[in-house]
Amino acid sequence: MAEDQFVTGVGNVAEAGQGVCDAVEAAVTALEAGRQGRLAGRPMSEIVNELINGGGRDVRLRAADAFLRFERAIQSMRVGVIRAMIDEEGLSITEASARLGISRQAGARLYHPESDRQFEPLSQIWDQWP
Repeated sequence: MAEDQFVTGVGNVAEAGQGVCDAVEAAVTALEAGRQGRLAGRPMSEIVNELINGGGRDVRLRAADAFLRFERAIQSMRVGVIRAMIDEEGLSITEASARLGISRQAGARLYHPESDRQFEPLSQIWDQWP
């Protein structure tokens, strides 16, 4: 039996979702340490230095990358869902779109994505910005 795109897609979404949870937890842990320092009366510049020296930028970019991977996994899963409804069940793009609660145009974009290109992680793009 051929690989089921929906099953694979859900697995990818779950994996990416766990990545988001891990990245957000790391960011919150770092920020909470800063909060506790501030509550203890430490100066802001000292707290900021600790956050920066603790990899603050990388922690933030990992979280942003994780959210981006999650969104892409969901989009890929949605492509698999509409393709299965159309190719396997014989629904039209209009019918499949209606069942998904999206416009026919959105359904057509999912069924015929302009490209399946890979995207650079946000951290790599960020490094290129002025």
